[in-house]
Amino acid sequence: MNKTILVTGASQRVGLELALQLAQAGYTVISASRTLMPTSPHPDILQFQADLTLEQDRLALIEYIASNHGGLRAIIHNASLWLDDSLENLNIMFKLHVEAPYHLNQALGQYLARPEKADIIHICDDTSSRGSKSHIAYAATKAALQNMVLSFAEKYAPNIRVNAILPGLLILKPDSTEDYRQQTLKKALLQFEPGAAPLIEAVFYLLEARYTTGNSIVINGGRHLKKGMSSE
Repeated sequence: MNKTILVTGASQRVGLELALQLAQAGYTVISASRTLMPTSPHPDILQFQADLTLEQDRLALIEYIASNHGGLRAIIHNASLWLDDSLENLNIMFKLHVEAPYHLNQALGQYLARPEKADIIHICDDTSSRGSKSHIAYAATKAALQNMVLSFAEKYAPNIRVNAILPGLLILKPDSTEDYRQQTLKKALLQFEPGAAPLIEAVFYLLEARYTTGNSIVINGGRHLKKGMSSE
């Protein structure tokens, strides 16, 4: 069974923790990120430098996989940017959140089709389905990423399962003030900072699930049940 998984945006924070957990579970992880770590954190994490907003970098990544790996067990689209609203930032996030996953799913489908079971997992966002008044462009591009799950699930069934994970707050930024931290935690029913664990658990579930495709797993601590809370 092929054990190679492509994870985008895996050089820091949640993506890095996910890559480490996958490597420790016996997978070979291709970590495709804009920046390389000085050394790989695990022998089975193979670093590939790529700015996925650029077509030429994506083509180089596709060629690398075609030349060095006989197939793929999964693609996990984790690369993400959370930028303020502007036309320029909308275009950047569209390229990363929509164009890049679309391109890679299309180009690498033949390599995913080789194992008996393969997975494509889109890491979207809790705002994908509810919007965000303060980050309209981010929410819109993540919503497009979530919608593509439906089309690719139908296109690649039955051997390739395609699903989404919609996380809410996982890890606050290091420079967050205590006031911001408390206000943010209060938006959920489960008022604590969970770290990367919920997303990693969801990924491992989907890698094992055999009757799930075209679906979204929401891990937001019950934010959708908080009455009277406006979108971010």
